[in-house]
Amino acid sequence: MIKIESLKDYLGTITNEEFINLATKIYMITDFICEDYPKHKEWYFTKQLSAIVGEERNILFVRDPDNQDEIISMACLKRDEEEQKICTLYVSDKCRGLGIGTSIVEDSMKWLGTTKPLITLADYKLEMFKPIINKYGWELTEIVSELYNDRSQELCFNGTLIKNSEDTLEQQLHRRLVKALEYRKNQIK
Repeated sequence: MIKIESLKDYLGTITNEEFINLATKIYMITDFICEDYPKHKEWYFTKQLSAIVGEERNILFVRDPDNQDEIISMACLKRDEEEQKICTLYVSDKCRGLGIGTSIVEDSMKWLGTTKPLITLADYKLEMFKPIINKYGWELTEIVSELYNDRSQELCFNGTLIKNSEDTLEQQLHRRLVKALEYRKNQIK
């Protein structure tokens, strides 16, 4: 059985050193995403982790049932008046297809109070996330270029990152199509 834990539950119940060690173990399974999100480590430790003492942020995680020291899944969550967001979602490669992703997403949605949380991902990760997106009927609502890096576009589901954007999703897609066609035309010449 999958046991989803909340890092909030450990506030004040273990020593500060034990808490930091646990929070670091949770972070370490996502350290590699700094390649896509260069400020991920800084964000995790200064913004996400420090804010779990309040009501707006949480970190859920799953330990390996055979090795309690190993974290195999995690989700960083943000819930405020503007957005209910799954900021980071990860399931270890060796544990995919076991229902852990579904369990942590469902617990995340419960904590966030919505079945349509804002979630964003790099465009090249879309295939990996399609089963979850399709299962819950999440809707692509925005595409943002060069937000976190210059190698990919960020796909936004169930909300937007650019708050005062006047462009609809259709306008964004049209602009990208025109740009791609112009690029292709220039390549043929």
